[in-house]
Amino acid sequence: MKIFNPSRAFLPGNTSWLFFEVVMMSNEWNPTIKIGKRPLYIALADALESDINSGILKPGDKLPPQRELADLIGVNLSTVTRALRVCELKGLISGVVGRGTFVAADVKVSLSLISQDKTLNLIEMGQVLPLYGINKVTARMVKDSLQDMDMERLIRYSEPAGHLNHRVIGAEWLKRFNINASAEEILITPGSQNAIAICLLTLFDPGDRIAVDSLTYPGLKTLAALHGIRLVPIEMTSEGMSPQGLLNACKNEGIKGIYLMPEVQNPTTISMTQNIREQIADFIRKYNLILIEDNAYGYTGNLESVPISAYVPNQGIYVGGTSKLLGPGFRISFVRVPEPYIESMEKGLLNTTWMASPITAELVTRLIVTGKADAIMEDKRKEARKRNESALKILSGYDIVNRPCGFFQWLILPTGWQGREFELLAREAGVQVFCAEKFAVGSIPAPSAVRISLSGPDTIEELEKGLDILKKVLQKGYQNHTIII
Repeated sequence: MKIFNPSRAFLPGNTSWLFFEVVMMSNEWNPTIKIGKRPLYIALADALESDINSGILKPGDKLPPQRELADLIGVNLSTVTRALRVCELKGLISGVVGRGTFVAADVKVSLSLISQDKTLNLIEMGQVLPLYGINKVTARMVKDSLQDMDMERLIRYSEPAGHLNHRVIGAEWLKRFNINASAEEILITPGSQNAIAICLLTLFDPGDRIAVDSLTYPGLKTLAALHGIRLVPIEMTSEGMSPQGLLNACKNEGIKGIYLMPEVQNPTTISMTQNIREQIADFIRKYNLILIEDNAYGYTGNLESVPISAYVPNQGIYVGGTSKLLGPGFRISFVRVPEPYIESMEKGLLNTTWMASPITAELVTRLIVTGKADAIMEDKRKEARKRNESALKILSGYDIVNRPCGFFQWLILPTGWQGREFELLAREAGVQVFCAEKFAVGSIPAPSAVRISLSGPDTIEELEKGLDILKKVLQKGYQNHTIII
């Protein structure tokens, strides 16, 4: 099996995945501690954070063993342990069982997936948008639907799980993605991010560990940090998460749950093979894991694929968002929840947002029952296919991983490039892309790669302009650029 692991190197132009570990040793790190009136462990934590921010310690650097560090600076072991715990909670470092403590791969990288400065007039190829140009039919139907909706009913409180008729339609919608669920198993949440947050809040405790791909959705990283939940990165193969890596984590890391995007993984676009899905499902059953399956981009992938949740119906929570398809203003997700978790998650929904908007749920379910949602999905797949073909043509000769109808591509950068540097240079040239470091988990060094959004530009002409700019940045080469930070 070919291993895809950010701690391993990938050679552009080569289809093989190589097996060498990239670990920078920092055993001689000797911090300057300014004690003052603060507790000593806080002063040590501040010294570590300062050296990371100044570049003395870099992403992936390995810290000295705790006992050695305590002896070096003349403090007791518990002081070092407490200091490192503070830094770990801040996301600055990450401990790996049996290997040590490392500077996190995503330090000093914004996890936001929204471009921050709109005044720069950048071509948006970082944020994945739902092809707004095709949303005109959605807007027209919303206007028409408002005329005959039972507003008196819809502006009232509903059950936290949502109106029953909306849940029935939601269950039917999920059948398109090979999820069989009853209406009683469906929770309607105000978006997938809310659904994931409720999962973490109600089914996990601070300190619990969740296995994730070594590159994963940044929104999960921020939610896990808020709830004090540790994400354990699992190496990926060209077919998806490594079953052997998951097995090792289950044996050694005390994993309680697992978060996956098996169909069109964000950011790599990998779609997990059915064989790997079945192996992962076996370990989920064996170790009694809670599965959170996020189908954010599944409608751009293989619609015949069987979700992992279908193999583990008593443990799999399937998050079927509609915002990426229909538009983010709707904020509606149909979440299939197993019976053992339904009561806890319904209470979580009640105590966070009470319910998703019944008016919005009514609009989404009308799009479904009239066939408009299916038509929108087909139109967007066709447009995405055109954009993928254009991108592959313009960036021919470069290593790109994509799905034919995907909304984004994964560009493996040529030798000498790093994702952070390419993102900065592309931004200076007028295009926003997102580097691999934004998606990295823990201390494993991120690969030299960037995610390119094909759905961000409003038109295919603007997309092609952005791709031409990226090609020129690549052709000029890293050594010939001057980075302005």
